[in-house]
Amino acid sequence: MYLAKFNSGRKPALRMLNHAPQGCYAIIHFGLNTFTDQEWGYGNADPALFDPAEFDAELLVRQLRDSGLDGVILVCKHHDGFCLWPTATTDYNISRAPFRNGKGDLVREVADACRKYELKMGFYVSPWDRHDENYGTELYVKKFQQQLREIHSNYGPAFEAWFDGANGGDGYYGGACETRKIDHARYYRWQETFQIIRDLQPNAAIFSDAGPDLRWVGNEKGLADEESFATFTPAAVTAGREPAPGNVKYQESTSGHADGIFFMPPECDFPLRPGWFYHAGEDNAQKSTAQLIDIFMRSAGCGGYFNVGLAPDRTGRLHKNDVQSLLDFKAARDRLFARPVAEAVLPVKNGSCHLPLNGKSFNLLEMAEKSDSSDWVNGYTVEVIYPDKSRQRVLQGCAIGCRRVKKVSTVSNGAELVISFTNSYVPGELQIKLYDAIFPAETAAGSVDTAIMPLDIPEEGAWIFDLAAPMDVEGFIFTPQENVPPGTPVTYSFYGSNDGQNWELLAQGEFGNIVNNPVSQRVEIACKILRFCKLTSSRMTGKSDSIQGKAFALLRK
Repeated sequence: MYLAKFNSGRKPALRMLNHAPQGCYAIIHFGLNTFTDQEWGYGNADPALFDPAEFDAELLVRQLRDSGLDGVILVCKHHDGFCLWPTATTDYNISRAPFRNGKGDLVREVADACRKYELKMGFYVSPWDRHDENYGTELYVKKFQQQLREIHSNYGPAFEAWFDGANGGDGYYGGACETRKIDHARYYRWQETFQIIRDLQPNAAIFSDAGPDLRWVGNEKGLADEESFATFTPAAVTAGREPAPGNVKYQESTSGHADGIFFMPPECDFPLRPGWFYHAGEDNAQKSTAQLIDIFMRSAGCGGYFNVGLAPDRTGRLHKNDVQSLLDFKAARDRLFARPVAEAVLPVKNGSCHLPLNGKSFNLLEMAEKSDSSDWVNGYTVEVIYPDKSRQRVLQGCAIGCRRVKKVSTVSNGAELVISFTNSYVPGELQIKLYDAIFPAETAAGSVDTAIMPLDIPEEGAWIFDLAAPMDVEGFIFTPQENVPPGTPVTYSFYGSNDGQNWELLAQGEFGNIVNNPVSQRVEIACKILRFCKLTSSRMTGKSDSIQGKAFALLRK
């Protein structure tokens, strides 16, 4: 397995021990998609659209720093192929935009601000390029690798190099406007590509769904399994192939493997809003503070990393609600650990370790094996012994690893805490911290759009709706089922009619990233008076003759 060349085995490499002390950072999506209101641009948007008049890298970095984040990963190029630096590899870059009068270099501005304010910086250059005419050929792979060399030679130091498994499909491709498929296990020559990062940025952790340093958690909700292991052995989907980005059984990534051969903790990425890029209709759709704390507990609190997706608006700034959401999250996270009750490094004797409580109350327990070891514990129980010698089990789990943060029912008046190990391996010592934590209150869920049920009219790959009377329509919201069954639309065409016979095409496009991020998809149109509407799809997941979804709601005046 070539990944062994880039990973030190079950023992964490130094780059991982120094990766992100707080376990929390952000990934920034900003580009032409911001100005076209898309998630996955097709690659045909005019660079002249990119002109964020109020972009201020120092303000952005200060906001992230003040939110208690360790670093930021900048999406330097997304799947649409537009580069935020003046690359020599393609003219589809920021130098063709009016930003800074054609002299702009947004990657440089963010990198300089990170150095000034001591925030770690990482980079994502999308392997998939829906603009480049040579995509799918060897010429493009050389171009992609050169883009990586430009970024990691000129803008470091980097704490992370970010890759994903989005590979091939529909695109502009220099005007060909077609679908191109590639062998995602081999096309990008991952061994050479990862070596570029190791040569230029040896201290950068490499993230992808195949590692080698950090693995994708397997979802875009930011949630690792509550008993997730940092150790993992990637397995290819395609038999006989090496595991590689886009060719890994990522469903196993959420929990990891107790006997995994690599130290490869999960990075848990999720957008603060429903989408990764900015959409004005989501200005009040940030995840609640309680949701963010839950994600923190299921990412950084499970030995992984919390990676929140942020999206500047068309002015180039984070919306005030996004900034406030980050600040509220920091305050709530601080309250978790503001009232320590006890802290100790406990020796393990006869399969257990003991901590005097002296009647102190706690509701949050943090444990860690030695930082230079890996996940060996795969079974433990936590009990409280009271002055009358009675015992109460307050927690039972599997993994501990480099960090495990667990909420428990409030314990009061205990005499001693006992942690017993139920597997064959017993650590020599265990670090433990107890807190009297303050958790954020759950907020009531917002209103949910009522689904309009489609008519039972047989038409392959279509939903048809009778609105009962003509009404003003300004678009629609399609909500997929969370498990994304076969028949979930990837592309859409939205039609309107007043007689149910003659249809006018009102909107057409793609639900970008709907498989990995199955959230509600909002499509707006110029206001139309309609009695009937129809949703069709030319490309759906799996094999199905009918569209599958959870809800459909109209946007109305």
